[in-house]
Amino acid sequence: MPKKNILFALLIFFIGISIWFLYSLPDKRSTIIEDNNFAIEDTSIIEKVFIADRSGNTITVKKNDGSWVVNNKYEVRQDAINTLLSTISKLKIKKPVSKSSFDNVIKFMATSGIKVEIYDKYNLIKSYTIGSNTSDHLGTYMLMKSATKPFVIHIPSFNGFLSPRYGIQGQKLDVVNWRSNKIFSLKSEEIENIKFTDLSNIKNSYQLSTNPLILSDYTSNKVTVNKEAIFKLLNSFEKLNCETYKVKWKIDFSTQLHELIVNSDTLRTYQLSEGKEKSKEENFTVDRMYATVNHGDLMLIQDYVFNKVLITLNELKK
Repeated sequence: MPKKNILFALLIFFIGISIWFLYSLPDKRSTIIEDNNFAIEDTSIIEKVFIADRSGNTITVKKNDGSWVVNNKYEVRQDAINTLLSTISKLKIKKPVSKSSFDNVIKFMATSGIKVEIYDKYNLIKSYTIGSNTSDHLGTYMLMKSATKPFVIHIPSFNGFLSPRYGIQGQKLDVVNWRSNKIFSLKSEEIENIKFTDLSNIKNSYQLSTNPLILSDYTSNKVTVNKEAIFKLLNSFEKLNCETYKVKWKIDFSTQLHELIVNSDTLRTYQLSEGKEKSKEENFTVDRMYATVNHGDLMLIQDYVFNKVLITLNELKK
C-alpha cells in the first residue's frame, strides 16, 4: 500500500477513535441541565404549589377563580404569591455542590429539607427539595426529585438566599406567612349599616344606616349627621389590614374594648395583656390592640390604622 494511503488510513482511524471516545464519555453538561431544570418560565400554567417541612407542616396555595387561597381556607397575600411565582420562574444554577460539602448538604436535606411540588391543571410538573443556604447567604442548595446531585441555586441579580421566598422560616412553614392581612375591603357604596359599641363608655356608641342615611345614639334616638364625617368614615373601610395573626396565643377576652359591626362582619378589639411578656412586634412604640373578626383567629392590629373607624358618636353628629 502506498505510504500516502497508509497515512490517510491512520488519520481516519484516529479520528474515528476520538469521536467514539468523546461520545462514550458521560455528558456532564446535559446531566447538569437535566438535574438543574428547576425553573418554570411560564408560571401562568401553575395551578397549585404544595410545600412541606419535616415537622409535618404543609402549605398548599391553589388558584381559585383567578385568585389564590392557602390550605383551602384563607386568601393569600398578593405579595407572597407574586414573590413565589417570580422565584419559580427565575431559578438558575450558580455552581455544583463542592465535594467537601456534598455529604453535609445531602444529610441536611434528608433531615430538614423542604419539599416543593408544583402542579399545572392536571399533573405534577416539577418537584424538588430545598436545603440549607450557602455560607455567604447568596445561594440555596436544591435537589431535583429523582436526581442524584444537588446544586447551589440562585436568582441572577438577586443578592440573598431563596428559602424565605417560599415562606420558609428556620426550615419551618407557617400559614401566617401566607395569609392575607385584609380585614375589611369594602367600598363606601357596599356598606349598608354600621354599629359601634364602646365598652368603656356606652355613650360613645352609635348605629348608622346608609340607605336612607340615619344616625342613632345608643338609646336608638336619631341624631343629626355630619355628612362630611360620615363620608370619611364610609371611605375608610376599603383597605384595613391587621399587622399579623397570633393563632396560638390565648388572651383574657374580658378585656374587650370595642365592637364594630359592618354589614354582617363583627370586629372585636381587646386590650394588650399587661402582664404578658411582650412579643417583638409589641415592643415597638406603636400602640396596638388584639382583635378578632367573627370570633375567628386572634390578630394584632395597630391603633393608628383602626382609629379612623373606631370613632365615637360625637365625631359623626352635627
